[in-house]
Amino acid sequence: MLKTRKSPSVKPMLWPAFILILAASCQSGTEQKSAIKSDTLHYSYEHYRVSSKEVVDNEGNKDTTYFNAIFPEFENKQINDLVKRQFTANRQPDTQYNSIEEEAKAFIETYEDFVKLDEYPRAWYSEMYAKVIQNTPDYLCVSLELSDYTGGAHGNYTTLFFNYDPVKVDTIGLEKIIPVKKQASLTKVAEQIFRKQEGLSPEQALDESYFFEDNTFHLNNNFSLTPKGLLFLYNVYEIKPYAAGITKLMLPYAQIDSLMSAEGKRIRAQLEQDI
Repeated sequence: MLKTRKSPSVKPMLWPAFILILAASCQSGTEQKSAIKSDTLHYSYEHYRVSSKEVVDNEGNKDTTYFNAIFPEFENKQINDLVKRQFTANRQPDTQYNSIEEEAKAFIETYEDFVKLDEYPRAWYSEMYAKVIQNTPDYLCVSLELSDYTGGAHGNYTTLFFNYDPVKVDTIGLEKIIPVKKQASLTKVAEQIFRKQEGLSPEQALDESYFFEDNTFHLNNNFSLTPKGLLFLYNVYEIKPYAAGITKLMLPYAQIDSLMSAEGKRIRAQLEQDI
């Protein structure tokens, strides 16, 4: 059983999910298949971990830096290649890695170069947890949870949604669900729901307690279709301070039905069968 390590003032956020997935991966091949029998695409979860040989001593507690990743491996190679490309394309926007293993190696090497110059060295960590959250004939959604600590007062964490068309083996952008010409109307509906959720009046400014420029509400591109509605997620620092955490905004289908494309409604119908 793997043990989590702790850095000062930082708590790894993904380990409960890691442990559940690892427990599932310990099952036999037959049991693993039955766990995903209802899914359209077949996959299993893979685990990759690498640790630094550099050990640091913080007040008698020995620790080391590690990179840990859990991710789905799809039987369909085209889908697998499409999905895995995005696992390594979002942690370091200025750097493109060809594989998780390559990214892990770079992370460990960066740490080992830095720790030699650090007067008060601390262990780092980098965690990646990719999970299939929707899987229907016309829709695949994978959530990617990233968490890391590279020194400082606290670590950082991010959740990203990636949407795919498994038939066309392509990504799905918001315009495929809500046509561009109707997205202004979508934003108006979303702002009304957001203000009610946050306890704001219709006239209350959005650029005082929130990071909305020019007092203008906006939706981002981090979305997922669920059985109940269109879900948007704002990560830390995106519209609120770090201490406020993430913000989820659910737009029920009943309030956006007239704005949805035929493709969006088809995916919605498939998802609603799971309710």
